[in-house]
Amino acid sequence: MASIGGLLFGYGTGVIAGALPLVSADYGLSAWAQGAAVSAALLGAALTAPSSGRFADRFGRLPVIGAAAAVYAVGTLASAAATGPGLLLAGRFLVGLSLGATSFAVPLYISEIAPPARRGALVTLNQLMITIGLLLSYVVAYALEPSGAWRAMLAVGSVPALLLLAGMFLVPESPDWLHSRGHGPRAALAAARLGIELEGTPPPEHSEARGSAVEGGAVRETVAQGGAVRDRAAGVPGGGRPAQGRTRGPGLRAACARAGRRWVALGLAIAILVHLTGLNTAIYYAPTILASSGLTSAGGIIGSILVGACNVAATIVTVLFLDRWGRRPLMIGGLVVMALTALGITLAGLLGHEGTVTALLLCVFITAGAVGPAAVFWVYISEIYPSEVRGALMSVATAAHWAADFVVATTFLPLVQQLSLAGTFALYAAITGASALALARWMPETRGKPLVATARPAAVASYAD
Repeated sequence: MASIGGLLFGYGTGVIAGALPLVSADYGLSAWAQGAAVSAALLGAALTAPSSGRFADRFGRLPVIGAAAAVYAVGTLASAAATGPGLLLAGRFLVGLSLGATSFAVPLYISEIAPPARRGALVTLNQLMITIGLLLSYVVAYALEPSGAWRAMLAVGSVPALLLLAGMFLVPESPDWLHSRGHGPRAALAAARLGIELEGTPPPEHSEARGSAVEGGAVRETVAQGGAVRDRAAGVPGGGRPAQGRTRGPGLRAACARAGRRWVALGLAIAILVHLTGLNTAIYYAPTILASSGLTSAGGIIGSILVGACNVAATIVTVLFLDRWGRRPLMIGGLVVMALTALGITLAGLLGHEGTVTALLLCVFITAGAVGPAAVFWVYISEIYPSEVRGALMSVATAAHWAADFVVATTFLPLVQQLSLAGTFALYAAITGASALALARWMPETRGKPLVATARPAAVASYAD
């Protein structure tokens, strides 16, 4: 049910690709104005993500997802009813405010209700729904493009938003969040309803043993791992007991200190590089890219449907194998294939072999991104932060993710005008290749680790060894 939020993400960001040529024809938009139409939602997402993380930590995961679904429905209908470019941008910005919250709150919630052995697959259901939303947006665009009904294209997005809003009244709150807020009985009840065990302590077979004792109003945890014992203290409000009810989480500086600078920096770096590769730009502008490579407008949309189908198929593969193969191989391998494919698009443009060749290479480029960065990012940032600050830090990473998306999406068409399509993808190839090399050095594996283990810097430090 929560992963319907991924459908909103996919449809909301993808539908503008099909609607953009029609909107541009109606309003005579320049290249910069077209970029603004695409990126208005991304700007809204970047602005709302940081604050919504604090709300998710204070009030719970479900209220944030439900409120975001309502805002999405309003923004979608406002965009569809717009009477000019300004109102359209305002509606898209409102949609973005919603996406900033759902894009991190949904994988956050799923990660906290999933068993460690299946967390990768279950969190990736969100990414699968994103790709289905993208494919749905292309199919709707293909069906409505002949009639020029771009308003109907936008309005369709309100349907899954209302379904998600209703669904939030039917599912239990995250047991992990309830437990962190001192609601022990409610947490146990929610965990029993979900058929999972609370990860308050590691399972007996896990190699890491933990103990805790209250000392002077602070909890001092002892971690024994591989014969090495490490102690650390963490202040807890209320004399060492989690505060009851809805409490404010720590400030951003304290949250970063709690997680460790290395993990905050790694989460932010991955959040940004996902978009610097040009992945989402290729999705947003797929019809425009294919049309500029020699295909007709309708042919560009058909090519986009092919790209969307490849995207869905690749994500299904990721759902099946992410927990078997691990986060690191898929992330780095996906980036390597993306770099090579972007280089292929560059060569195709320079040699004059565009059209069908570009469509096929674009399909491979987006497929590699779906298997690697797009799917792994959301799973990874849901695993590397402590539970009491996970919402806040995931939202910061999400804000950086959306801000990078906004910059890249806004500058894509002007870059194509200045550098050509081949030159732009040459730039993406260089960035993607460099990112693969950097992550090969700095990205540890988190597959199968309980959240209670991955949430502590001292324990996570052993992953790189």
